[in-house]
Amino acid sequence: MRRKVMNENTKLENIRKSCNVGEKVANVFCVIAIVGCVFALVAGIAILNMGREFDDKVEAASVSGNVTFGNTLGGFKLLNVDLSDPSNLESDIPAVQEAIKDHPYSISFSISCFGLAIMAAIMAAMTKLAGSVFSLIRKEDNPFTDKVIKRVLAVMIALSVILFFTSGMGQGILCGILTWVVYTILDYGKMLQVQSDETL
Repeated sequence: MRRKVMNENTKLENIRKSCNVGEKVANVFCVIAIVGCVFALVAGIAILNMGREFDDKVEAASVSGNVTFGNTLGGFKLLNVDLSDPSNLESDIPAVQEAIKDHPYSISFSISCFGLAIMAAIMAAMTKLAGSVFSLIRKEDNPFTDKVIKRVLAVMIALSVILFFTSGMGQGILCGILTWVVYTILDYGKMLQVQSDETL
């Protein structure tokens, strides 16, 4: 019996160590995502403020060959990166439509930067939530408490929803199935932990 308890304590300590590493890695990725979000926001605002000046530079880069306009339905490439076609931009607001006509590349690039900023912000939030799961598991007596299971379930449901709307229905459904599988495993682990505690 004593050996079983020692073995269980060793395994729990290994879980705490791995969760400590997971929490640190999640925090690093969270910081990187926050920096990326701020950088994308600043870049988007700077490009938007440049307006016509930015479009002039894009056109000059096109003449020099640094920006190439491809066969992708009006799209273009910058340093071998495909970018959206600014001629597709439209607005019902007259002032915005006038700005789009005057400097479409500035608007298009700034929208892309703002989109990247939103994605980075979502990534920061998700990695922060993942870090909180690792932290909670590390602080709890065992990883099969109701508190841990609810937190893991909440994070995985949020991830499923985000994937559904950003990566498509297939990815969202797959993550939803994975969420269900992880929940059933944790619930089974909780039942085994209760039985183990009752036999001590």
